[in-house]
Amino acid sequence: MAITREDTLLTPELIEEYTAAGYWSEETLADAFRRNADQFPDKIAYVDDHSQVTWGEVWQISGEVASGLARRGVGRGDVVAVQLPNRIEFVLVLAAVVRLGAVFCQFPPAYRAREIEFILQFSEAHTIVLPDRFRGFDHTEMIDGIRDRLPKLVNTVAVTTGESPTALKDTWVSLDQLRRDLDPVDPAPDRPADANDVMRIAFTSGTTGEPKAVMHTANTTLYMTRHESEERGIDGDATILVLLPVGLNAGFGTIVQVANAGARGVLMEKFSPTALLDLVERHQVTSFLTAPTALLAILRDESLGSRNLSSLRFVQTGGSSTPVEVLREANERLGCPVIDLYGMLETGVTSCTDPDEPYEEWVGTVGRPYGFMQVRILDSDDADAPTGVEGEIVKNGPTICVGYYRNPDKNRESWTTDGWFRSGDRGRLDANCRLTISGRSKDMIIHGGANVWPRELEEILVRHPDVADVAVIGIHDDYFGENTCACVIPRPGAEPTLEDLIAFMKDEVAKYKLPQHLELFDTFPLGPTGKVLKRHLTDEVEARHTAATTSEGTAR
Repeated sequence: MAITREDTLLTPELIEEYTAAGYWSEETLADAFRRNADQFPDKIAYVDDHSQVTWGEVWQISGEVASGLARRGVGRGDVVAVQLPNRIEFVLVLAAVVRLGAVFCQFPPAYRAREIEFILQFSEAHTIVLPDRFRGFDHTEMIDGIRDRLPKLVNTVAVTTGESPTALKDTWVSLDQLRRDLDPVDPAPDRPADANDVMRIAFTSGTTGEPKAVMHTANTTLYMTRHESEERGIDGDATILVLLPVGLNAGFGTIVQVANAGARGVLMEKFSPTALLDLVERHQVTSFLTAPTALLAILRDESLGSRNLSSLRFVQTGGSSTPVEVLREANERLGCPVIDLYGMLETGVTSCTDPDEPYEEWVGTVGRPYGFMQVRILDSDDADAPTGVEGEIVKNGPTICVGYYRNPDKNRESWTTDGWFRSGDRGRLDANCRLTISGRSKDMIIHGGANVWPRELEEILVRHPDVADVAVIGIHDDYFGENTCACVIPRPGAEPTLEDLIAFMKDEVAKYKLPQHLELFDTFPLGPTGKVLKRHLTDEVEARHTAATTSEGTAR
């Protein structure tokens, strides 16, 4: 089923307001790709571990892919699901999809059958594009195993990765075959949707019982990257390292930023601090965005002191709380400003620290909200909280999503009656308008910058034969920010281990979602309505870990 503007919360009044203010325009992402091809066709656009491509080639090849997709029925508003690693093919498929006015829906290669089946069913995806094999896993076999439960899925497209390829079944078509099977009537489609139509959807919660497919338009997406480019001086001379997975929002946004600025993007498929530093030196990288865990790993790399990082203009970090000392050390040792960001899929980047201000003035905050993003702090009665007082962070601005797809209840819950988006985060604004994040209202764990949703894991673990009840919580970790802990009440006579639970879960969810800890309980702390009091549970687990650490220290 095609996604249309009627599925969104957009109104003519909102479009007129943001257009008149200069935030929104008629430009689409397809226009950006076309512009780059016209202005500098021979300039290198993207580089990965295997090849490189010019802007002219991006436009030519994406046209061939678009024609092949159109010949197989992909049209305006149809959802094309994409599960690809940080390789050039991701860019080519993205450009092809936006040229057709279809809706792009990306997710990372780590997702497995349960997660993907949910996404494809809920979005009613028309086509999926994924690797044949990646890191030893057969993605085509996975889809074949769930295909009979996906009646809306018309096309399955495989991208060859060079990992022991197997012969594709008749139900599959390769990306190369798509390029050859052009529509003779339209061999290079260029009919993008309106800039205020839905360009992409992205899922925030995997397979939880509460589907949250975030809808963005070209305007909500492109204004964010335009502002970032203007703010940071990103232009056609920039070389941006795409470190975070393109299947997640931050990596996707970096791909778009490269296209919007006509810059050069270097895609990194697998992170290691040494490999990252190699790429910075080899390609004269000017900036990159990374999670705090990766930033810490870079600072701990033994070769850092001997590296020439003079090309770096700035580094950005975000996704979870960055330890103060890590930010301090990074600003001192990387030879460029390190900027801490605060944002989310639904809203884009909300605020950032200012590299031109003294470090001691902003450390511990996430800086001031961008000029285009209005931020308020609300108390429990939805009244504005006084300066310095903690409350719920609500936002209003041109980069905020246009609603959750097929979820009217969540839309009503997530916007105030006067149109402000409820972030679910808690924080406070100080007298200098700097924002400090103090916690989250939403029950989400951020592990190494990646979102882990407890309910998704609980729904799997409760099926384990040794588990009577389960509650998944996040506990503090100096490196990852938070680790995932499965709190389990065993069935009588059972003694489940962490290894047992991981073995049970590993084929159903991405590796980063697997718990790092297991704690066994006889009962859970419950509230008056019978709901598990996770805050109390977290306190108990933290106390156990503190006691264990103290005991180990005494034993030594």
